[in-house]
Amino acid sequence: MASGSVHQRTAGSQVNERSRAVIELKQVSKQYQVKDKRGNKRTVDAVKPLSLSLDHQTSYALVGESGSGKSTLARLMLGIERPTNGEVCLEGNNIAMLRPGEFRMKRADLQMVLQNAQSSLDPRLPVFDSIAEPIRCLKKMDKQSERQKILELADKVCLTVDQLNRLPHELSGGQLKRVCIARAMSVSPKFIVFDESVSGLDVTVRKQILDLILQLKNDGIGAFLFITHDIDVAIYMADHIIVMKDGSIVERVEHAGSYDDFKHEYSRKMIESLPPKSPEYRNQQHRMAATL
Repeated sequence: MASGSVHQRTAGSQVNERSRAVIELKQVSKQYQVKDKRGNKRTVDAVKPLSLSLDHQTSYALVGESGSGKSTLARLMLGIERPTNGEVCLEGNNIAMLRPGEFRMKRADLQMVLQNAQSSLDPRLPVFDSIAEPIRCLKKMDKQSERQKILELADKVCLTVDQLNRLPHELSGGQLKRVCIARAMSVSPKFIVFDESVSGLDVTVRKQILDLILQLKNDGIGAFLFITHDIDVAIYMADHIIVMKDGSIVERVEHAGSYDDFKHEYSRKMIESLPPKSPEYRNQQHRMAATL
């Protein structure tokens, strides 16, 4: 399954601002030239030709083992890297064809929350200024409106005014994740990528961050793509799950409720390789999925 749309529209559905694709990939591929130990060059297919369409106001998860091409695909979607072949379109506009000034204006529509929150923030800046930085770079807003916006975001992600005045090293890992989420949301993006954004957090904090993202989705966060190697998290977070292996999409699952919804051999092997988990954990996962 290397092409086609993740979503399916019912006959008679109307194409409007919310229903048409926010991100569309048309036969996109990405190759890198690498050298072996002897200095000989070879070509690596990080992403093999694929087509993909992601809708507004919809949640997606991209699942696969390390080296499957997940992060490369995300960088292509965000315009951080250019594809070797094919087109990446933002609301119908080929990103590669935009002039630098035009792409800068569109940059606010595409945001990313990285795995390492600490390294994503300037250690010298108070949290308030870190959240405000994208606004100052990409939006025109007076100081009063900016402050009001930051305070509203802080309230949404459960950060206190005192925490806004602290430096990054003074906050916990979970608090830093909340800062990065608020920072990404500060420019009201249409599409956010969460790249392994709960890795390294303990179970309780991880659940809090996942629930926060889902709540923000209900509040109109826009479309998001959650990159993870954990199928349990993908089931909990996403309306649509995309499974990648060796640079190709091997399976797409809509509204997955359990492992039984995954049919591809690679997906089944990933599930079978999961470490044993307690019955309490399994029951919690099923309850989590049932609440969606």
